[in-house]
Amino acid sequence: MKTYIALLRGVNVSGQKLIKMVDLQAHFASCGAVNIRTYIQSGNVVFEHPERSSANLRKSLEEHLASKLGFSVPTLVIGAKDFAAIANENPYPTTLPDFGKRMYVCFFQKAPAVAAVEGIRDFVTDEEQLVVKGVVAFAYYKMGLGRAKLSSNLIERKLGLATLRNWNSVNALLALANR
Repeated sequence: MKTYIALLRGVNVSGQKLIKMVDLQAHFASCGAVNIRTYIQSGNVVFEHPERSSANLRKSLEEHLASKLGFSVPTLVIGAKDFAAIANENPYPTTLPDFGKRMYVCFFQKAPAVAAVEGIRDFVTDEEQLVVKGVVAFAYYKMGLGRAKLSSNLIERKLGLATLRNWNSVNALLALANR
């Protein structure tokens, strides 16, 4: 069986789209997943599944969750090896201040268009950096994401459906996948 990492977008944020992790594990199990582990309450799931296609698995999970929860949950499904390769593409030195909390990986549903990437360049500064590489972007916020102009909402509005995870979460998910 192949190991996957699922990133659910927009769950358990500000009291919206609430899903208990024990229930989320049960939903994944009813879709054929095994060895299911969740990480924090923001919709991070590491699991094994016999399906070989991330796209097919994503579609199946999204349909199942929508039918059981009564709301749509955009879900990105990435093979653990691909997730590790993404992490290895990090363009920033890990010695930057508070790197684990201030560096984010933006996972896109599909690679942003070149014109869209060019269109967001005006928002990139020394304080709020962004490097787009295919279906992911790496963002480092010197002052943190909380009050950033280059917010997750702006990134998504300009570049397409995305979900962000900080570097600490990315590494925690990799550790769970390698367990």
